[in-house]
Amino acid sequence: MAVNPIKYASSTPTGAALKEKTAIGLSAQDYGPTTSTGWYNGKRTNGYTITKAQNGASPLIYAPADDAEVILFCNTTANPGPSSYITHISGALDFLATSDYMVLHGSSEIDNFPEDLVMEGLSCYLDSQIDASVNANPGDWTDVSGNGLEFVSNGSALQIEDLGGYQGFRFNGSGYFQCNDKYGAVNIGGDCTLVFWVFAVDITERDTIFEKVGNGASSYQCSIAITWEVGENFSYYSRKTPAYDYSATSACDTNGGEGAWNMMAIKMSDGLSSTARTGFYSKNGQNWIAYYTSRSNTALVRGKQIRVGTGYAGAVEGDNGIGAVLLYNKMLSDAEIAQIYTATKERYGHS
Repeated sequence: MAVNPIKYASSTPTGAALKEKTAIGLSAQDYGPTTSTGWYNGKRTNGYTITKAQNGASPLIYAPADDAEVILFCNTTANPGPSSYITHISGALDFLATSDYMVLHGSSEIDNFPEDLVMEGLSCYLDSQIDASVNANPGDWTDVSGNGLEFVSNGSALQIEDLGGYQGFRFNGSGYFQCNDKYGAVNIGGDCTLVFWVFAVDITERDTIFEKVGNGASSYQCSIAITWEVGENFSYYSRKTPAYDYSATSACDTNGGEGAWNMMAIKMSDGLSSTARTGFYSKNGQNWIAYYTSRSNTALVRGKQIRVGTGYAGAVEGDNGIGAVLLYNKMLSDAEIAQIYTATKERYGHS
């Protein structure tokens, strides 16, 4: 059974990720002994492990036997608890993502997990450079946020290749990943942030790089659809009535067509009410820039499955690629998007 060191901390210790006051050790270093370092051994299970560090005491560690016990934990044990009674695992995972509990899934050690990554609100994290993400189910892409979402390969399978000197999935105009389970855990209908590390070479036709499958309407009229445009920028759409909202980002760098890695991010405010939605974009960790046209005055209908690499406008063409996807059930601040960039930039050649 795997063990992850756990420590109560106010700032991120070296070799760790931090959520609120709970630090999880990530490296192979010796974290003991507890009496002098403050690190405890936290056992992992094959399912969900829910933990919270305590100042001067052993951490709280819960190992629910199944999804029903995860729901029971949220409704009866979590402190503070949910604002309303939870009935489905998707609601439980949505709640836990923005709580002060650290959630881990499975017993595999997570190698190459970025130190000091923002964990608050993280609902899905796919990374082509983390073995636990690409090798847990070879050919598919596994979420390592703690929610354990499985993205199944469809179409002509995408291959991990050397893209500009760094590992990522190369698009091919057919292949994509789709998550069929627990999609409600990623609540893009509410406050949210979406972060992508992409390798941009040349987009000759508009393609959908990310969407939540439509629910009674097209994806771009529900939670989200993001299109990679021929101008190398992302456009994105949400809601429906009386007309869908729309926005866009700045253009990706392409290094003159040789290819370049970019961290592209968008965030939106809650779209589950009649209130006008707001949106912002960021490139390579820069401060958020407000840019969004809200035309809908009606709460959106949340989309269904999550797709990476295809959607209503078709699959992303080669030779472009993708390295990581990070989804948050909150709107990240300027400091937090900069922190994500700092934590991940070196793996994509940014100094």
